[in-house]
Amino acid sequence: MDGMSLGYLVFEVSRPDAWRDFAVGMLGCRDAEAGGGEAHALRVDDAAYRLLLRSGPADDLAVLGWECIGLTELRDLEARLRAAGVAVAPFDDADLAARAVRAGLRFRDPAGLVNEAVVGLPRTATVFASEVMPGGFCTGEFGLGHAVLAVGRRLPEIEAFYTGMLGLNLTERIDTRIGPIKVNGAFLHCNRRHHSLALIAVPGRKRLLHFMLQANQLRDVCRAYDRCRTAGIPISLDLGQHPDPDGTVSFYASTPSGFDFEIGAGSGAIDPDSHVTEIKTRTSDWGHKPSLRMQLRGAMDLLADKLGRRAA
Repeated sequence: MDGMSLGYLVFEVSRPDAWRDFAVGMLGCRDAEAGGGEAHALRVDDAAYRLLLRSGPADDLAVLGWECIGLTELRDLEARLRAAGVAVAPFDDADLAARAVRAGLRFRDPAGLVNEAVVGLPRTATVFASEVMPGGFCTGEFGLGHAVLAVGRRLPEIEAFYTGMLGLNLTERIDTRIGPIKVNGAFLHCNRRHHSLALIAVPGRKRLLHFMLQANQLRDVCRAYDRCRTAGIPISLDLGQHPDPDGTVSFYASTPSGFDFEIGAGSGAIDPDSHVTEIKTRTSDWGHKPSLRMQLRGAMDLLADKLGRRAA
């Protein structure tokens, strides 16, 4: 879908104040001056908000927020969804005021995850500045980083929804292992960012495996890594680099909600008009060594999934 990007993410978190402190002090976000309609709104660039924190017990992703370039694109999306029998709720006045947008739609993917598509994600005249992330984040035409979902055995169905309904396109497939975990997945793009959404066919206690913020400077990634190690935040994947054309140098660590974040730099862009889909058999050229904690968590999720299938 031309003219679309990942605009924002809404997390339902059990400790919103602690999460806000983590996002500012560790990730380098800034408090939003206004907007969003949730317990806390956080900035990473000139957008009025990019991460929204909703108070609740789930400690998981609550909403994928997409930004459309204009009303025509939003109406085309609504028409596709309705033609496919997907329930769509246009934003009412309260929704528009909460998100501070011109127009919006709310709908669910086949796994029940709420998606919002909006036009006019608000911007602010205040320059973004972060003491712990002085180089700032790479957004602009690429939108906010990316989100990676655990979709279990429903990968074909959910991939078909995001490609057929939202118009995302396949960048690459992955067929590999991380420790004991067999990893199959699809990486999807909607602009020149390598992927704004990835779907991984693994079981998970949470729908969100991780979200990614792209730093402008590699040294900010390394400083973030040092902050996490000093603070005792569990590292899931050590520093490493994804294969080209992604090429991101990054690390993964745990948020206060238990799902992971990734901070990286040096991500490669693609040309959506000429990109050729690849199948990758490795996730990294170097590094990204999984921690024992991550390997045990993955093994437990796989065991729980197998036991659940047998019981069914």
